[in-house]
Amino acid sequence: MAALNRRRESQDDEDYWMKSTVNKNKSKFNIFDDDVTVETAEDLAKSKKLLSQFDEEDVDTVNWDDTPVSKSITSSAISDTASSLPKSSYSTVPSTRNVPPYMTHSRSQSESFGVTARVSFTPPSQEPSFPVVQYSKSQEKLQTLSSSTSAVSIEDAISGYKSTNSSSRNQEEEIQYLKRALRKAKELKFSPEETIKKMVLGEPYSLEIFRYKEEKLQLLDKAIQVHDGNAITAVVLFLKQTIKPSLFNLELQRRPVAVNHYLSYLRAHYDFKELGDVLGMLNRTEEAAILKYKQAVGTSDVRGKMAALKGCLKAHFLPDPDLTHEANLVEQHASLLERQWPIEDADSKAEAQGSPVFKQHPRKVSILNMPLITTLYYCCFYHGRDAENLLTSPVAIKKQHQLSDKQYIWTALSARSRLRHWTGIEELLTAKGWFGSTKNVSVIGFDKVCEILHKTSAPEEILSKYLRMIDGSEKRFNLARKYKCHEVVVETLVSLRDRAELQAYASKLPPGSQGVKMAQDALRSSTIKWKT
Repeated sequence: MAALNRRRESQDDEDYWMKSTVNKNKSKFNIFDDDVTVETAEDLAKSKKLLSQFDEEDVDTVNWDDTPVSKSITSSAISDTASSLPKSSYSTVPSTRNVPPYMTHSRSQSESFGVTARVSFTPPSQEPSFPVVQYSKSQEKLQTLSSSTSAVSIEDAISGYKSTNSSSRNQEEEIQYLKRALRKAKELKFSPEETIKKMVLGEPYSLEIFRYKEEKLQLLDKAIQVHDGNAITAVVLFLKQTIKPSLFNLELQRRPVAVNHYLSYLRAHYDFKELGDVLGMLNRTEEAAILKYKQAVGTSDVRGKMAALKGCLKAHFLPDPDLTHEANLVEQHASLLERQWPIEDADSKAEAQGSPVFKQHPRKVSILNMPLITTLYYCCFYHGRDAENLLTSPVAIKKQHQLSDKQYIWTALSARSRLRHWTGIEELLTAKGWFGSTKNVSVIGFDKVCEILHKTSAPEEILSKYLRMIDGSEKRFNLARKYKCHEVVVETLVSLRDRAELQAYASKLPPGSQGVKMAQDALRSSTIKWKT
């Protein structure tokens, strides 16, 4: 009976070691069989025949109880080779199977990796410690970070670095991959013509293989010859990063096409500092000055804008004698802002305190950053009678900014007409004559005066007054009929002695109106000699 029980136990042990729940459908070679010694396992692990039986990245790790180990323990978890163990103590498997509680094994397919299978024995009292295996993206070579490295190449130095962070390992893998790619690119070095052709066709290329100045300049010249803007810009940026700034500026000046593409690139990427430096280096002072002026105008803060305009004027416009006119305009812009700031501050306070003029005509927008003519209109509207020594005086604005009489009269007339200050309009259009006499004068023409008055819905009496001042009967007749000033139309037809036209026009007027009465009186008059 005892012999039968021993036979059953032996049969159960054999079934236990032969069965496996992991990857039964794969062809395996178990180096843990009872009849495989440590020496045999080591030889088999080193042989290519053993490695060729397994799939790529196919790693099965099992415990002694036949359960799979977590995926976190990979093929890199093999620590020491079987050769490090005493051969005499493990030449045969003990019959009692008193083995360490945890063992792992790993497998790999590629024969070119040159990796030997290793068996790790972990004592029960210690935590399992596993060296890390690093592999490249191209699957060309496997290296263990735990092995000592004595090579002087960059790849060997990187591979010898130990890292416990998975993200760091990924970065190291990427570095190794890029190093190998760069080494291959250097081995397969293309000529500048071939590289430019690849750039134009959208194929992969590398500019880092060109290390000498002559090659880089030849590359730029070839890009200019094919007239491809993207290729020219890419080569110019490569030159900027790899050669001295002085040499880069010198070579760039010799190639105007490359300069234009580089300037367009800087404008598109809003690199205004570099753009200004390049324009100054190329002695394109006008473009550099306009660029700085645009940057100054783009400042949102009014005080900052004033300071920027003054700095731009001093640094870019005044030193250049060819920009005298532009310098005058920039100076006027800065002085206008200096005038607008205190006016806006005072008027905003007056509006908050309930000033009558601002109650009757509320402000719609702030005067800050407004054009010169708009500022003049604002001051004519709210401060039309201020003394000349005040910032709000329209006359002071006219003199400081050198406005013409036509600009001033048109603007002031529009403001006073909207305010319906008819006496103020008369003052604008009255000039002194000889011996203290006065006369009505308009530098813009009374026809323009009537146009402004008509737009602001001036009364017919005021409009007729200035229509009568228009020289030329035909012009006065057409404008009077357009603005429906019937009295002026009748007076003009009488002066033209056109009886038929007067009769036709009077027939179209409302009966009993003042125009009809004037027309009938003129037709009955015996003193007027009509045209026949």
